[in-house]
Amino acid sequence: MNEYDQWDSYLSKNQRVVDEIIGCYVTFLLTGYTIEVAKKLCLDDSKCKVGTIKGYLRVVNKFYRDNRLPEPWDSKDVESEINILLKSQESFEKEPARRSPLHPYAIAKMMELANASDPLGFQACVWDFTGLGRFGGFRLQEFAMDAKHVVKLYILPDGSSVVRCFTNKNFIARGEQNVRVAEPLSNRRKVKSLGTVFEVQKNRMNGQEIDHARLPVEHVKYCPVELGLNILSRAKYLDYSEPNDPLCVYKDESGVTCFLTGEDITTYYRDITRTVLPNTSDEELKLVSTHSLRVTACVLLHEANKDGTYIKLRLRWKSDCFEIYLRNTKKITAQHALALEESHQQMAAFALDASGLNQIDEVVFAEGNLNLEMDELEDED
Repeated sequence: MNEYDQWDSYLSKNQRVVDEIIGCYVTFLLTGYTIEVAKKLCLDDSKCKVGTIKGYLRVVNKFYRDNRLPEPWDSKDVESEINILLKSQESFEKEPARRSPLHPYAIAKMMELANASDPLGFQACVWDFTGLGRFGGFRLQEFAMDAKHVVKLYILPDGSSVVRCFTNKNFIARGEQNVRVAEPLSNRRKVKSLGTVFEVQKNRMNGQEIDHARLPVEHVKYCPVELGLNILSRAKYLDYSEPNDPLCVYKDESGVTCFLTGEDITTYYRDITRTVLPNTSDEELKLVSTHSLRVTACVLLHEANKDGTYIKLRLRWKSDCFEIYLRNTKKITAQHALALEESHQQMAAFALDASGLNQIDEVVFAEGNLNLEMDELEDED
């Protein structure tokens, strides 16, 4: 105890000692040794989350500050053993909380509600971006704002600004031979593909255009071209037709023009999911959000047997991090069973061949005395 320079005030100026004590403290919290454990003697549900532990460490820092001593925990020291431990645990905590794809029932329900609602309203607007996002794998920043009545801007390095989310100039209608259609809303049937331009991207491939082809007429309700034209038409009707005007606009129940927000979309996705799948637990519902749209686009291509190169090309990834979006869906499970069909047929054939080997044509009699005593065997035998 003499090593603790100021034992009576629970303080130490020895950084090595402080690091050791805090390291033990963090480890105990991560393994479930908390105050609640002392009370209940129960380890099952008492483990602290990383965010809670960091809060405790900030209190420790404040205690040292109040006593005019250097803060013992440096949250920015990436080489600190404590921070390495916390970062590793934080990654582990996020593993099971990755967003779920939208359920096919939920997608179909959204389409149904949109077709029965005001084409200028919220449900229609959400569906158009969701239906198109199944192809494009949109991120929140590309089809929603933070607030209903505020346009959020990105400030580029050169000082210029860009509207966050798609604007009119970001939807490019093309016809035969990839020629741009000047008046797409007046010539809808001439539009054979719709290009979406991404001004600002996480992968820094700014200005990239991804085209989406028109679907056959029997799938017109899910056609990315028709959905994109619906978005353009709604924006024009609501007087958002300038090149830099946001496209995520709709008319609320009071007749006021609003922007889609991430919060409203997440709430809607969860409400729809609970409606079509009433047995969905609260924990499962938390995994549904606006980011579920990007997960959905990735899962759909994976289910269609598209390889990693294709998925990265179409959904705008430069690395292999798309792999964390893959899910063991029902379709993947069915494909697994089908993939082993040939193997099962071979096994059945081998079984028949083996049964033939058990038929003995001749009986061979051994001559001499038989030793019925069994020799001792080694374990390996």
